[in-house]
Amino acid sequence: MMLSKTHLAIGLFFMLFFISRVTHVFSYVSIFILATLLPNLDRVLSLKFFKLNKMVRKRGFFHSFTFCLIITFLLAWFFPIVAFPFFLAYGTHLIVDSWTVEGIYPFWPLKYISKGRVKTGSSFEHMIFYTFVIADIVLIGFLFF
Repeated sequence: MMLSKTHLAIGLFFMLFFISRVTHVFSYVSIFILATLLPNLDRVLSLKFFKLNKMVRKRGFFHSFTFCLIITFLLAWFFPIVAFPFFLAYGTHLIVDSWTVEGIYPFWPLKYISKGRVKTGSSFEHMIFYTFVIADIVLIGFLFF
C-alpha cells in the first residue's frame, strides 16, 4: 500500500484537474477526500475483527474495483452528484495501490493480482509523492492565479 500522504497528493491532483468542471464544489471536495482514503478501511476492519471474514481482509473486497463499481452505481442511482468524485477518488486510490509490490485484486473475488514495483516508503514512492506535490502546486497556480 502507498502511504496516505502519497494518496492525498495524487488524489489532490485529480481533484483539482476536474474542479473547474464541477458545479457543487463543496460536495465534490468532501466526497473526494473521503473516497481517497476509504479503501484503507479494509486495514482497519481486518485489524479490528482479526480477519474473521475473507471479504474484509486487507487488500480484499474493499480494495477492488468490484466494491468501487457497486458503490458508484448505487450513488449514481440515489445521489448522482457524488458518484463522479467517489469513483474518481476511489479508483485513483486503487490504481496507485496497484503500483505497489503488494498489489491489489482489482476484480475481487477473482484471484488475479495487479501489482508493480513500488515499495511502501521507498525513495521511489517519495519521488512519486514530491512529483505530485509539485504538479499540485502548478495546477493550483493555473486555477487560482
